[in-house]
Amino acid sequence: MTRDHALALDKADKLAFLRDFFEVPEDLIHLDANSVGPMPKGTRETAKGLLDDWVTLRRRGWAERQWLDMPSLLGDAIAPMIGAGKGEVVMCDSTTLNQFKAVAHALSINANRNTILTQSGNFPTDLHVLEGLKHVFSRDLRVIFCASEDEAIAALNEDTAVAAVSHVDYRSGERWDMARVTKAAHDQGVLTVWDVSHSAGAVSVDVRAADADFVIGCGYKYLCSGPGGPAFIYAKPGLADRAHPAIAGWMGHADVFAFAGKYEPHPGVKRFLTGTPPVGANELAKPLLDIWPKVDPQALWAKHKSLTDYLIARLRTECGPLGVTVTSPEDHARRGGNVSFSSPGAGSVVEALLDQGVVSSFRKPGAIRFGVSPLVIRHVDIYDAVQRLKHVLKAEIWKQPKYAKVAV
Repeated sequence: MTRDHALALDKADKLAFLRDFFEVPEDLIHLDANSVGPMPKGTRETAKGLLDDWVTLRRRGWAERQWLDMPSLLGDAIAPMIGAGKGEVVMCDSTTLNQFKAVAHALSINANRNTILTQSGNFPTDLHVLEGLKHVFSRDLRVIFCASEDEAIAALNEDTAVAAVSHVDYRSGERWDMARVTKAAHDQGVLTVWDVSHSAGAVSVDVRAADADFVIGCGYKYLCSGPGGPAFIYAKPGLADRAHPAIAGWMGHADVFAFAGKYEPHPGVKRFLTGTPPVGANELAKPLLDIWPKVDPQALWAKHKSLTDYLIARLRTECGPLGVTVTSPEDHARRGGNVSFSSPGAGSVVEALLDQGVVSSFRKPGAIRFGVSPLVIRHVDIYDAVQRLKHVLKAEIWKQPKYAKVAV
C-alpha cells in the first residue's frame, strides 16, 4: 500500500475526468464532502451571469431565463443518482421543509393510523420535524424510536402510519437496507420517508428498486449544489396525488400564472413546490445540469467502494497501533458516504488536521468522519490524508493547547 500503488489505482480510474469539472485546491484534501461538496468550475461564471441579469433583465429574467424551471431541471439531473426517473424529483427548499411535506403527506394518506417510527439516533432536524408534527395534527400522534434496522422492522404494525428514517446514520456512517425496510413497512400498510442526505451522490440509492414512497435529502453534500443549496424531494408516481400538500404554495399550483384564489395542486411531485424559487441558490447549482448527466451511477458507486475500502485498510494499518478504531461497517453495502472512526482526542485531532491540510469533521461524543466524494477524491488523497493523521497522532500534535477548542 505505497503511494505509487495509490497513484496506479488513480491512473486506472475511468471517472478521473470528473475532477476537472470542479475547483479542487491542490494543497487541501477535502474529506468533509458530507458538509459542503466541491464547487463546479462553472459556478463563478454562472454567478456573474446572474448578477448581470439582475442589473439588466430584472423581471424579464423570469421569461428569458430558466429561473422558474430550475427546480424541475435540477431534479431531473440528479434523479439517476437516486434511481428515479424524469419528472419524479424536484429540487426545492431545505431538507427540513421537505421532511415536513413528505411525512405530513404520508400521515394524511394513512389518516387512520397514529404512530410515526424513526431512529433514536436520527439526525436532529428530522427528529424535530417529527416532534413538531405531533402539535400540528389534531389526532393523538406518537413517535417511537428504534435503535436498529431489525428493531424498526419488528416495531412496524397496523397503527404505524409512516416510517421516517435516515438511509445513513450521520455519525457512524451505517446504511440501512432500503428495500428490506420498505418491504417490511408495506407488508404492514406503512408508508416510508427516507432521508438520503448522507448517501445520494456517493453510494447506491435506488428508490424504484426499493419501491420507496417518499425520499428527501439535501443537495449541498455529495450532490454539490453549494452551501445551503436546494434540497430535493421524490414521490413515488401516483402517491403525491393521493393527498393535499401540507404547504400549499403558488409554485405548486396546477396553473402558476392563473393567480387563482382557490388552490388546485399540480399533479405529481411538483405539488411539493411552494413559493418563489430561490434563484440565487439555484443558479449556483446550475452547472450540475452539465455534470450529473455525464456520471454513470454504477461507476460512481464502485469508485466510492474502492476509495473507502482503501481508506479503512489504511486507517487500520497505519493508525490502528496509535489508537484508531474504525466504527463504520466493514461491508460497503452497509456504509454511507462517510467513514467514521474514533481516536484519542478525536475533536482536537480534527482541529490539528486542518493545519495539516486535511478537512474532516467531528461529531460528539467521539466520531471523526472522513466524507469521501467520489467525484473528486483520489486514492492518493486517501493515502496522504492517512499519513498526515498518523503524524498528528504519533507526534501528539493534537495535544497542543491551540487545538483544545473544537468546532463542529
